Amino acid sequence: MTMKSRSGRSILSPLASGKDAIATTPYTELFDHAASRTLAANKTHDLGEILIVTGEEPLLIVDDDDGLALTVVHEGKPRLRSACKLLFRHAYQHVSFQVEVEDRTADAHIGLLRHTTLTEVQAFTLHRPKPLRTQEGSRLRHTIDYRAPALEEVQGIVWRGGNLKLSHIHLDP
Repeated sequence: MTMKSRSGRSILSPLASGKDAIATTPYTELFDHAASRTLAANKTHDLGEILIVTGEEPLLIVDDDDGLALTVVHEGKPRLRSACKLLFRHAYQHVSFQVEVEDRTADAHIGLLRHTTLTEVQAFTLHRPKPLRTQEGSRLRHTIDYRAPALEEVQGIVWRGGNLKLSHIHLDP
């Protein structure tokens, strides 16, 4: 599987491969060191250990209740075309992150990508919360905590569908 950037260069070239692919130290991404809080659409953004490949929608790094979070540019309506990949330079056996879904969104798909093929090794569908009339503005927060079996380490996250906030990504070898 080869993904090409608009310049024709492979997006995967910065990813470690072979015996160097497996991480040896833990990593936590809080989005507090990004050069910009706006990530343009259809580009690859380098955050160090994580490369963010945006789709048709630009992404924002926004203030959240307990830090910063990655989300789609929100124009007050549910987003249906959101798509992005967060690729890790190394593969990790344990991946943990928070996902927050607002009441004004569409269903979202989260997939964890296997390091040798970048195909989904695990997938989750997050359905839009159905708030009662008195709970408008409600949010539902999940912690995804996945431990991969040996030789199935995770090297990325794919997100498609509705708007959500992704935060506190913790990766362990």
